[in-house]
Amino acid sequence: MGSLRQELITDRVYSLSQSLSIPPDQAFERLAHSLCVDISVYDFDDSDLVDGTQDKQIDLISIQEDADEATIYLISAKSQASFSSNHLIQTKNGLDWIFRKDRQELETITNIPFKEKILAVKSAMNTAGFSNTNIKVFFVTKGETSSISNEFTQEAEGIKRIYDIQTFKSFSFEALGADELVNLIQRQEKKERSIDAEIAIKYDANAPSLIRYTSQGRRGIICTANATEIARLVDEDKTGALFESNVRRFLGQSGSVNSEITATATDKNESSLFWFLNNGITILCDKMDALTDPDDPKVRIKNLQIVNGCQTASSLAHAAKTGMLQPDTQVLLKIFEASTENLASKIVLTTNNQNRITSRDLKANDPIQIDIKSALERYGYYYEHKLNQYIDAGVAVSNKVVSNERLAQAYLAVILKKPSDASRRKYKIWSEYYARIFKVPNLANHVLAYEFTRAAYSWVRVIKKSESSTGLKHRLLSTGALHIASIAYQYWKIDSLNQDIEISIDGIQKQPALLIRFLDKALSLLMSVIDAHPIFSDDLDLTLKSQTLDEALVARFKVNEPIQLPLGFFP
Repeated sequence: MGSLRQELITDRVYSLSQSLSIPPDQAFERLAHSLCVDISVYDFDDSDLVDGTQDKQIDLISIQEDADEATIYLISAKSQASFSSNHLIQTKNGLDWIFRKDRQELETITNIPFKEKILAVKSAMNTAGFSNTNIKVFFVTKGETSSISNEFTQEAEGIKRIYDIQTFKSFSFEALGADELVNLIQRQEKKERSIDAEIAIKYDANAPSLIRYTSQGRRGIICTANATEIARLVDEDKTGALFESNVRRFLGQSGSVNSEITATATDKNESSLFWFLNNGITILCDKMDALTDPDDPKVRIKNLQIVNGCQTASSLAHAAKTGMLQPDTQVLLKIFEASTENLASKIVLTTNNQNRITSRDLKANDPIQIDIKSALERYGYYYEHKLNQYIDAGVAVSNKVVSNERLAQAYLAVILKKPSDASRRKYKIWSEYYARIFKVPNLANHVLAYEFTRAAYSWVRVIKKSESSTGLKHRLLSTGALHIASIAYQYWKIDSLNQDIEISIDGIQKQPALLIRFLDKALSLLMSVIDAHPIFSDDLDLTLKSQTLDEALVARFKVNEPIQLPLGFFP
């Protein structure tokens, strides 16, 4: 019998296996992928799975590209209760194939998904630049990291010596066992309580008013803020998330320490001494930036947690509410980036609460998202606007879960005709495209777009199994599903001019096979457009994230563009 946490992971894997109708080993890989990349299990991209012959013990490769950097996730996930040094040696071999082999050597790999993903990694690194690329390597099992052998540790250190040499923006290697996986699950469950903030600080370019410190990639800031800023943070936090990691909650005003804090901050003669008399506030976060504009100095913080100073912060908030907080009360702030569990645990003596927050998370409670959840129910779908909110719902529900990101990708690719952005620039969904995607009168086109992308993903899976070629067709089937769905919709729109959209959705949901002929034509058109332009075929991965390709595909349909667009269409 394993530890309690090992049993918890086993139970979670079993539940995933049942709800997603996949074998336990695959369910473990999906769980590991979701936790390492920090996405929903329902956002899984089939092309990320490279497990198979010649996978070099690297089972999953995921690429996330932002406006100015790329992050590559390389995951070895083994559903076993140990950390095998032999498997790690093979994983190191896999890293060598990804980063140190040339394209000619890659042609000898018989695992086509692995080879294609390596090419995609190289393309992403070339686009972002090595100095803007983050490499995150995870070795995941159900074992206990406290029992890792010396040989495994030596091999892990060897990997870091080879790759953590300041070539990339960052390189990390983490061994995750049952303890760490449970921590990450708890992190995801608590993510909706995360807090981002901007804190105005004192800054004088002519005096040492701000200290920055960096050591082995870890960053810290020591600065000063007005007490009103801290009081504001506490007042705005209605859930108590601000003190989630603090070892003690607010003890009230009756105690001597807190009463003295309040007394100093409210005394006109003593308030100016507060900075000297108080220990200050320690903040952990995932990311921070000190903006030293002399006219508006501030610290921008992602996933802020006050881990030491709950009594101080709460006492200042209490003083502000009573109107007694003196305007010259200043507070010392120590702010540390601690995005890894190990560092966070050493600072706060607890774990599980250092959460990364994304633009997508910030939109989770947007009233629009809540409205969409209700509206999609009439189409038989469960809308996941918070990460893994239906994770334990069972098979009947899991088969009908639509994550907000998948729905947005579908709409962006199919209706807004931007499959390149939908596929490789998902961050734009939650920024520049957010209003165009979500703030629309009805969801009929969202559902129609989702049906096309869902059909495309299912169709390419079937075709790939019978497709032995390793050329252009196979690569488009592996990574071009959103492009295929976008083109197929254009063919369907011409064929179904003026057809009622609700009737169309109902018909497609009942008979998704109706879309196969459009998907066939779409793949043929996509191949012909790429073949006709040498610039496209030179680097296919770069092409599939190119707006030039999107424009070329749109141009092929302009002659046949219907005059009357479907209900709810917003170009």
